[in-house]
Amino acid sequence: MIEVDYSKRSAHLRMSLYYVAFFSVYGIAIPLWPRWLEHYISVEYVGIVMGAAYWAKLIFVPMTSWIADVTGNRKNILIALALFVTTALILLPNVEGWVFYALIWGAAGAALSSAVPLSDGLTLRAQQTIGIDFGKARLWGSLSFIAFSLLVGGAADLYGIDAIYVAMLLTAVFLLLVSFLLPGIRTEPDAGKVPFFRPLALPNFPLFVITVSLLLSTHAGLYGFSAIHWANLGYTNAEITLFWVIGVVAEIGMFAISGRLIGRFGATPMIVIAAFGGMVRWLLLAIASSPFIIGFAQTLHALTFALLYMAFIAYIGKRVPPAISASAQGLYDSLAMGIFFGIFTIAAGWLHQQDGSYNFLFMSLLSSIGLVLALILWRQVRRYDRLHAAGRT
Repeated sequence: MIEVDYSKRSAHLRMSLYYVAFFSVYGIAIPLWPRWLEHYISVEYVGIVMGAAYWAKLIFVPMTSWIADVTGNRKNILIALALFVTTALILLPNVEGWVFYALIWGAAGAALSSAVPLSDGLTLRAQQTIGIDFGKARLWGSLSFIAFSLLVGGAADLYGIDAIYVAMLLTAVFLLLVSFLLPGIRTEPDAGKVPFFRPLALPNFPLFVITVSLLLSTHAGLYGFSAIHWANLGYTNAEITLFWVIGVVAEIGMFAISGRLIGRFGATPMIVIAAFGGMVRWLLLAIASSPFIIGFAQTLHALTFALLYMAFIAYIGKRVPPAISASAQGLYDSLAMGIFFGIFTIAAGWLHQQDGSYNFLFMSLLSSIGLVLALILWRQVRRYDRLHAAGRT
């Protein structure tokens, strides 16, 4: 393991600032970006354009994860990704037609979301080497998501839909500048080996990564079409943003307590709870038009995202060697936010054309499949741990 010269406080502040910057972009891209896109391309192509970003991750994530594990350096990759996103956003208004939007946003969206496993991996390494608290650093990202979602949603109502694009570009520049301040915490590379697929040889990892990826990708209908669906129900951009804020507030609360929950009960039982939460959440959003029911459903983001993701991080931290941790996270991200999300976003777009509620019903069905897989994973992990404990006695 390579030594680092950062204090715990310095590393925490640097990672927290990065999360503020990153989620200022994400706080616009997730709830509001589809609303901007539908003003420049037909709504039936919005799903294709959004889905293109997830498919492009099949190139970006393996490449960046491989570089991260081979070099042990995540910081330089994060800088390059932020530069790529900024450049693509500058180019986007100068093209016409959904094909060019799909090409440019496909690459930019993939670059943006590919930063998630790398930055979280960097934070995980800082937790393991210096002792910073992952959840407390990540909290600042959630707060930033809320602030920028509210500000930009309100600005779009007051000044027009192009306020969304202007805010995306400015926050992307902010992200690029902050990327240079990231701590240069490195991981000793596993010299001479190509590590990207090596985590698949770990016990139970294939089932784990498929289960978590499937469950997280049930957010495809939410990310791609909830804003349009709620707008069709009569809600304003500011009100739509408020629904997202409810979810992120619940997420923050879960981040604050997830460490204790996972420490006491383990990661795999929390994955089961997250799957059940998904079944309920997406079903409620399929049938709800009342702001109270939608608001309640959004509180379940604490389970479907925050608890699920922290369980994923805890599993990786405990059961994956540091030298291939970026590859493990990259495999998950390629599957969850690449293959699955790409397929489900396109499917959600088609279902949305039939009826605004159908994509949420589909996501609820996917969560039920994820629940079955999570229960199998829980059993398999318990069996593996019992056998290994017996072998040590």
